[in-house]
Amino acid sequence: MPTLILTLPLALSGPAAEYDYVQTLGDQQPVAQGRAPAALLPAQGPRGADVVAVVPARALSWHRIALPERVLRSILPGRSDAARVRGVLAGVLEEQLLDEPEQLHFAVFSDPAAGSGDSLEAWVAVCSRSWLQASLQALEAAGHAVGRIVAECTPSTPSTGGTASAWVSADMEPAQLLLCSAQGVSLLPLLPATAGLAQAETGLEVFAEPAVMALAQSSFGNQVTLQTRAQRLLNAAQSPWNLAQLELSASPGNRLQKRVLGALQQVLHAPAWRPLRWGLLALVLVQLVAVNALAWQQRRALQAQRDTIQAVLQQSFPEVRLVIDAPLQMQRAVDDLARARGQGSDTDVARVLSTIAAQAPQGLALSALDVSDQQLRLRFSGLDAAAEQPLLGALAARGLRAQLQDGLLLVTREAR
Repeated sequence: MPTLILTLPLALSGPAAEYDYVQTLGDQQPVAQGRAPAALLPAQGPRGADVVAVVPARALSWHRIALPERVLRSILPGRSDAARVRGVLAGVLEEQLLDEPEQLHFAVFSDPAAGSGDSLEAWVAVCSRSWLQASLQALEAAGHAVGRIVAECTPSTPSTGGTASAWVSADMEPAQLLLCSAQGVSLLPLLPATAGLAQAETGLEVFAEPAVMALAQSSFGNQVTLQTRAQRLLNAAQSPWNLAQLELSASPGNRLQKRVLGALQQVLHAPAWRPLRWGLLALVLVQLVAVNALAWQQRRALQAQRDTIQAVLQQSFPEVRLVIDAPLQMQRAVDDLARARGQGSDTDVARVLSTIAAQAPQGLALSALDVSDQQLRLRFSGLDAAAEQPLLGALAARGLRAQLQDGLLLVTREAR
């Protein structure tokens, strides 16, 4: 499934608002990128697309809070109603918020590695509620329903990679330094003092756009890695932190569906799952080859049996030139040979009568006899019910089907 990743503009969205975007086919390789208003963004296509909105770092503020574990667990996404979460966060962040809580959007992310005793620490991302809702509505009006909302930069935690990063941006004059560390997210002017502050972070990674690459190298030397805006958006979209919480959160059923679809997309397209995909493909191919090989062996075995039966028939009866049904033709040839030698077949009168004589009770009398092709009709008198089953069983043992109704015995050969 294609994925459309775009940056929400800082100004209130309108028809003229433009979005930086990059489109992929489910992996990390962009197939389209650029800047365009919502109406000119790449179409979602007949199968739809996963739309990821990236909130600029300048639109978010990050706050670290500590709460009792029971309280924090209750306000995590999907575990409590929006009003209760907003009330708890407003009480904790009362002195840090510049606007009324009703005008702000909150997103809570726990940090399991931080905290002590019965308290746990969490990060809270805060932005303008009206701005975010207007941005999402403008995209939806243009036919792009946002599935996930991520931050351009998040604090460094074990769940987000654990290493600090700095990004030199050309969006503002003079150039700005975006620092993402364990202490939070900071937007600083690019000065020697701020560069030294960033370099104090352990394992710092520095990235810069092509337009400010030389300026970044003057502050950080060869430590700087070139990163385009498209690559920046792709990295931001990989964040596990989804800002679509509280009123923007989907219903539990939709959240489950999105998680399942997201996991499926990861399995189908993510490079990390490539060995599994190749393994499953190899397993399917092996199964197909094995089934076809087994079917081929079965066909050969069946054909070998047919050839053996045909060879026996033609060796035993060389006069049989054309073989259509070898078992039937062999039975007929055996019957013809038995008649030629005066022995008769299984349905000859003598053999049937000898079988009946061996099983018939005293006083049994034959009153009528009719002989036709492969069929005998015998009418008896004096045959009681107790003797019927032994007689029919004896005839069946010789491969004959016998039916007895009102003293009339009908004898035919069993189908072979």
